[in-house]
Amino acid sequence: MKKINILGSTGIIGKKSLNVIDKHFNKFKINFILANNNYLTLSKQANLYNPNYVGIINTNYYKKLKELVSNKNIKIICGNDCFKILNNKVDSTIISISGISSLKYIQPVIKGSKNIGIVNKESIVSAGKFINKLIKKYKVRMVPLDSEHYSIYTFLQNNFDKSKINKIYLTASGGPFLNHKNIFNKKISVKDALKHPTWKMGVKNTIDSATMINKCLEIIEAHYLFNLKYSKLDIIIHPESIVHSVIKTTEGSFMANISNNDMSIPIYGFLNNDINQINKYNKLELDKIKRINFLKPDKNKFPALKIFDNLNKESLSEIIIFNISNQIAVDLFIKNKIKFADIVHFIKKSLNKFENFNLCNINDVIMYQDYIYSEINNKLNKI
Repeated sequence: MKKINILGSTGIIGKKSLNVIDKHFNKFKINFILANNNYLTLSKQANLYNPNYVGIINTNYYKKLKELVSNKNIKIICGNDCFKILNNKVDSTIISISGISSLKYIQPVIKGSKNIGIVNKESIVSAGKFINKLIKKYKVRMVPLDSEHYSIYTFLQNNFDKSKINKIYLTASGGPFLNHKNIFNKKISVKDALKHPTWKMGVKNTIDSATMINKCLEIIEAHYLFNLKYSKLDIIIHPESIVHSVIKTTEGSFMANISNNDMSIPIYGFLNNDINQINKYNKLELDKIKRINFLKPDKNKFPALKIFDNLNKESLSEIIIFNISNQIAVDLFIKNKIKFADIVHFIKKSLNKFENFNLCNINDVIMYQDYIYSEINNKLNKI
């Protein structure tokens, strides 16, 4: 039996991963499931899937979790002990923890896993340069599990010649406000921003989709994942969300990766480890497609794209400030402490506030992230 860890098992991707494994991959044994606070869902998962270990980051919920897990042979751990489990060798790990905190798990996961499926873009955005070095050092297979990057991954795995790539377009739905005018002059509630038209995602990713920050982060992610120059990466709006990426070749042709919008597709592909086999979740038929539209992003409607254009992408510290200030701003918006329009202003103000630093490894990045996070919270909560 192959052992698998799922970090962030109570989130949307974590739940889908457990479901896909349960239905199609009896060769896997769930070794470790981890959550931050959601001990109720975590306990139900433990009772259903009988993992070897169950971890809860928030130590306040340790006793409650232990009481709810019926199989007393399952080892319940909490806090920093969760990191120690990751040093035990397993075949695969799925990282579906959202936000910048996931970076703290990256190094032990890479050292302890042969295969990594990652859906957390923030860690790659902040430390992709150093993650790539570790992946190469430990000879680990890492597969992106978000739809856009997984579609590019499958293109390249099919021996597509990278020298023939003129441009790769990452598609964006445009979020809930694509057809709204003057959205930054309107009072937009959290509920409004969470009405994504095509995807069911976590709260932060959905808000990021509404501002288009999500796509900015994905461009940085693609740069690191596929060793592509930023000049070869671009964004195109595609409201139907069935085309996940488009490659423009050097001779001018376009190649589109088309499939139904289901995150189970990359999860199944990662677990199956054979892109030439039929993916059981890839069920789209051409005759069912009614329309396919592509639109150039309106940078006046989505001003985050202007900020991203002016971002010094060669400066890792500037990218980290962009990443963290967005996470803090989204959190403030969710808590109704700032307006939707203030998210972009918050990011812009943060970028003008801090100096760049030379960062040499993942530990440097973690320390710098903690510093920026603390400083922004202290100084920029009021806009």
